[in-house]
Amino acid sequence: MKKLLRFLTCLLPLVSSLATAADPALSAHGATYHKEAKAVTDMVISKNVDLALLTPKIDVLLSEAVALAGAYAKAHPAGEKLLKTVIAQVPAMRKLTFDELQTDWHDLGYFAKPGNEPGLDLKDEDNEHFTDPIHAIVHPLLVLKAAQAYATDKKEEHLQVMKEEMQEGLEQADKLVAKLAP
Repeated sequence: MKKLLRFLTCLLPLVSSLATAADPALSAHGATYHKEAKAVTDMVISKNVDLALLTPKIDVLLSEAVALAGAYAKAHPAGEKLLKTVIAQVPAMRKLTFDELQTDWHDLGYFAKPGNEPGLDLKDEDNEHFTDPIHAIVHPLLVLKAAQAYATDKKEEHLQVMKEEMQEGLEQADKLVAKLAP
């Protein structure tokens, strides 16, 4: 009996850690998002923003954010219509200006337009968590738009915006991965 008790005592922390570990695929998406976000932030801090190097990083961030948003939609079916709409609109989002992205997607103005209803009330506090996957997608696009502006005029304010937007996107992605953890 004593041996069994010792065995169970040793086994309990292992089982507990396995139960709380995130799905390996989700963890991988989160880790890749984190790695690319750090690389973008390092680029900004060094003031060496090269669109040819930055754009593929944004593409990776978007890919990882879309995968996380898809997983979130599966885990929270009430927001599936909303998140599928956001995912489907990513190519169109790339063509928007910084201000249009901010208004339509960050501030959710897209869903206030007739015909674009998200299928749930985004003003309801219980549904606020659905903005995390949206923002994990939108913030890298805002970084890209700020980088494009910086490439044109080299204004320091664009670097600051890039840094802030990337940090916000990373926070959203980290929250998303944590929420998806079993």
